[in-house]
Amino acid sequence: MSKKVQLENNEKEGIFYIEENGDVLGKMIFRHTAANQITIDHTEVTDDETGKGLGEKMVTEAVNFARKEGITIVPSCPFVAHVFDKTPDFKDVL
Repeated sequence: MSKKVQLENNEKEGIFYIEENGDVLGKMIFRHTAANQITIDHTEVTDDETGKGLGEKMVTEAVNFARKEGITIVPSCPFVAHVFDKTPDFKDVL
């Protein structure tokens, strides 16, 4: 079964997360830091799911969200910064 990234968002902050059977397997927290900008502060995946690509899946969803909304991303989370560094296709939302 494919794990789907979900989004909860308001005008101040939001979270991308992956949930399965009521358990949150991973989450990525962001803040709206300017009119057209979000800053991703933290990414976390459960120990059982580490190394299975869930973090990268959430970053990809954040990039798609940014493109759709016409906003930029500040990757203050070291994991997210690493994903941006190794994925040239994501540079358009920086």
